[in-house]
Amino acid sequence: MTLGLMMIVLAATVWQPPARARLRDDRWQPWWQRLGQEALSRVRGSWRRGSKAAARRRAAADVVLALSAELSTGLPLDVALRRAGADRDFMVRSVGAVRVGGDVPAALRTDAQEFDLAVLAALAAVWQVSAGSGAGLSDAAYRLGAAALQRERLRRDLASQMAGPKATARVLALLPLIGLVLGSGIGGSPFAWLLGTPAGWGVLIVGLTLEVVGVLWVRRLVGQVEKHL
Repeated sequence: MTLGLMMIVLAATVWQPPARARLRDDRWQPWWQRLGQEALSRVRGSWRRGSKAAARRRAAADVVLALSAELSTGLPLDVALRRAGADRDFMVRSVGAVRVGGDVPAALRTDAQEFDLAVLAALAAVWQVSAGSGAGLSDAAYRLGAAALQRERLRRDLASQMAGPKATARVLALLPLIGLVLGSGIGGSPFAWLLGTPAGWGVLIVGLTLEVVGVLWVRRLVGQVEKHL
């Protein structure tokens, strides 16, 4: 019975009515359903942004490795960078600076800052000290690209290892709400007590505060580990 009630709560939280009915009845949705749908939408958006950022970091590492390969064939620096960074949205300023004879290291740093690509910032520093020597830059670019790919592999391994603790934290955060729903299902009135009495409001405020602190604490612990990569 408990498992069945939990499945009903989850289905009611994530279920969305047809578009026409949703346009007509959104304002009459229960607050907990609107809150669940908003939270689900934010989780999906965060996951998509994270996946896009990871794909861009891997693509930037591939660009640096391609630059190294182009330079090793004897191509000039400007031609090699144009070929390596062609059709990459995060290399628009850098490739443009090469074409007009501008400040390439500054353009690389700008692209690195805008798209949060540390490998491009490192490439800018190497480019600036290479003094036009393509041979020296080729070896350094290869090392930078290989290190960036290795860092991405570590990120993926870390994400897989942290999936369990993250899921546990989410489940624990939802347990109080599930307990309230179960209490209502067996004939109690926890919502009426929480929202209708001063003591209930006090318990609700303290509980929500502890929930937020706990979620933020878990996110901080994960962030402390991830920021070192």
